[in-house]
Amino acid sequence: MRYVLSALGLCMLLGTTLKSVDDRATLSGLQQRITQLQVALERAEAVRSVKRLQQAYGHYAEYGLWNDLADLFAEKEIGYFLPGNITREGIRKHYLHDIGKGKLGLPEGMVYPHIILQPVITLEPDGKTAKGRWRVFSMLGVYGETAIWAGGIYENEYVLENGTWKIKDLYYYSQYSGRYDQPGWTIDQDFIPMHYDPKRAGTPIPGSNGSTTKETPRSIESMSSELNGLIARTQRLNSQSDVENLQHIYGYYIDRKMWDDVADLFAPDGTMELAQQGVYVGRASIRRALDQFGTAGLKEGELNDHLQLQTIVDVAPDGMTAKARGTELIMSGKHGTNGEWGEGVFENTYARQNGVWRIKSMHVYERFAADYDKGWARDAKPAAGANKKFPADRPPTKVYATYPHFFIPPFHYDNPVTFQAPQYPESLSGKKPKKKPFAAVISHAPLVHSVAELQKKVEELERLLKRAIAYDASENIVDAYGYYIDSYMWDETADLFAKDGWKELSYVGTYVGRERIRQSLKLRYPGGHPSGYFTAHQITQPVIHVSEDGQSAKVRTRLFQLGGVSGGSGLWLGGIYENKTILEDGIWKIAAMDLDYVFTAQARGGWARAAGSIDPPKTSIGSSFPPDRPLRGVVFPPFPKIVDLPFHYLNPASGRRPPLLLP
Repeated sequence: MRYVLSALGLCMLLGTTLKSVDDRATLSGLQQRITQLQVALERAEAVRSVKRLQQAYGHYAEYGLWNDLADLFAEKEIGYFLPGNITREGIRKHYLHDIGKGKLGLPEGMVYPHIILQPVITLEPDGKTAKGRWRVFSMLGVYGETAIWAGGIYENEYVLENGTWKIKDLYYYSQYSGRYDQPGWTIDQDFIPMHYDPKRAGTPIPGSNGSTTKETPRSIESMSSELNGLIARTQRLNSQSDVENLQHIYGYYIDRKMWDDVADLFAPDGTMELAQQGVYVGRASIRRALDQFGTAGLKEGELNDHLQLQTIVDVAPDGMTAKARGTELIMSGKHGTNGEWGEGVFENTYARQNGVWRIKSMHVYERFAADYDKGWARDAKPAAGANKKFPADRPPTKVYATYPHFFIPPFHYDNPVTFQAPQYPESLSGKKPKKKPFAAVISHAPLVHSVAELQKKVEELERLLKRAIAYDASENIVDAYGYYIDSYMWDETADLFAKDGWKELSYVGTYVGRERIRQSLKLRYPGGHPSGYFTAHQITQPVIHVSEDGQSAKVRTRLFQLGGVSGGSGLWLGGIYENKTILEDGIWKIAAMDLDYVFTAQARGGWARAAGSIDPPKTSIGSSFPPDRPLRGVVFPPFPKIVDLPFHYLNPASGRRPPLLLP
């Protein structure tokens, strides 16, 4: 009996030993995965840092914060579109003296919006350099003198210098320009080379094997603590995406005057402040206030587009609140009556309540508003004031004058390179603002004490990180599509699509399968790029909902298109894309592309004067190469008629269903 017990004890001892050996092997593997995930997270954060850097450039340029703009550049060996060798100080002097006339800020009567949009960002394998392609849409001018359009492409390089991402090379290629009183634009440059191909656009963050050196074994608790921090950082990236989605959804609801849905996005005690109207407090008050812009729902002939652009989001260290700054470009009016341009800046706060992000406070600072026919050189409307029929609950928090007067809406964020508050014109005394301490991401997650629990944490980090990367990759390939079709690069366009993906071909029908898409494009546009013609498919305001497993996403974007024959008549065209993206063989691809046009108009007269008068292009492809199915939505821009536009999502705060929900 004693012998049997001894044998049993030995077996139990061996079993425990084998289990601990297995645990050690599993733990070692988890430790290696954590190291690899940390590298991948740093690279995902790098892409966001690059986007923030360039969008901050646009915000600083618009308000003449030349010191802050120059501080975004690397310390040495800068490539720049100005001739000759340039340094960061040279860039500072150029803007300060040539545009600012020796001062920070802009002279009275001047507008200088440099709206940055449509990024395609690719990180290099070393993780220390990156490249980015952007569009810039500029509305320049001096009141009483001139109004000018200018637009082009940035092809830039960025570098991680002393632990901070900076602009290394900035090259601007002017694509079009023209005076506002002309009927269109002049082409400055036809084709601008791209730094990426379809595969690179679909893999913005290259893979990494992490550290190859043998790591010192660590305890479960030590790895659990590190994982908590990495998960909190990854959740912060996803929260940035959620808040950006929320703000962009607000813009789409405003477009269609979906007032109930707009009000739903606010916290119960949220506030809304527009221009100089005062502050509306509480969801019910906000809902009543929206009726001052007309009853709910667009009426025939109304255009009310509120583009939400270059949105910069900051999530608090605890992940429960956030702030955002962005540009709002307004295209409004009524067909047959009048049209209007408007532009401003929003500085908003958000709160996460019961797991749902809502708008806590909205403050839209109006920059300018001008009659479409007159333009901003000959018209400058005062800021909207108090409405007696829809009185605000509180007076305005800030009294200011709009264009042609100059005012800088305060920035909520510090310079992304110096980590100091912006240097406003009042700071010309040379006294620099103090550098604020770095606020680390906070995690309150408890530690785990077993290998199985640790493995679950690693898997959760992997899932969250896939979702964060999917957001940027989806934006990349949808934006790359716009650049390719501008240049009639049909093979590259088709290569962005999944093998079984489908695409709506405007005015014709839907083609299913990458090769069918390729052939349809080549047959639809057989002559190549027309000489003397340009088009800018500006794709912006993304709402990207990534699947829980990070393998696919649904993407809504706005088409803000302009073009025409150089020196001839220009065209505007607006629409909505509802796309789907998927991860196919390790590369992000477009799986579905649905485009619904909203309006088209001549540049002279705009949507109020000439909308609906442009004939669709003639094509015989529908009979010679029939589509696989008809278009899912409108065939031709319906404006001035109003039709329901599809949404792929419910209201993110209330769950309210849109008039037309995509399956």
